[in-house]
Amino acid sequence: MLNERQCRCQSAWFGRILRAGWLIAAALLMTACHLEMYDQAKFNPQQAANDLFADGAAARPLVEHTVARGRLRIDATSTGRVDGDPNGAYLTTIPIQVSPELLARGAERYRIYCAVCHGANGNGRGQVGLLLNPRPPSFYDQRLLEMPDGEYYDVIVNGRRTMYAYGYRIQSISDRWAIVAHIRELQKNPPQQN
Repeated sequence: MLNERQCRCQSAWFGRILRAGWLIAAALLMTACHLEMYDQAKFNPQQAANDLFADGAAARPLVEHTVARGRLRIDATSTGRVDGDPNGAYLTTIPIQVSPELLARGAERYRIYCAVCHGANGNGRGQVGLLLNPRPPSFYDQRLLEMPDGEYYDVIVNGRRTMYAYGYRIQSISDRWAIVAHIRELQKNPPQQN
């Protein structure tokens, strides 16, 4: 008669063998579909002709406004720097036309992305900003009043110190400049000090 310890040991070995069997079976099943995927019907890009498209070409034209990786036009508008030079001086003015529509868009984007830290009126007292250390600066500080518009743009895109980069969130170049324009409008009418 087997004692209890021997039964547990045999049970553990049986469980391990069973699990190994399942893993081997799963591996065999996963490799079985390889040939079907490899030998599927497809067009080669340089293939002479096909009947699927009216123009007879297998390769399709690029989507309009597609930019190849590494071929993006880099200029002052997309970098916030003179001539688009990454080491150049910051632009002192906004390079796109500031209109009421742009300011309205900037106010909307500012409320979405910036107000939680910098405050709705730009005083650095947003709901999240009060919890941060160091706290976000007020846009009415002398240093930020003198900051060039291109530097604001650069900070929005790349972040600075404890501020995260928002370039991947605010992907539209005009939206970034709209936020800068809105900040400049806020700075024209500072809030009352409390």
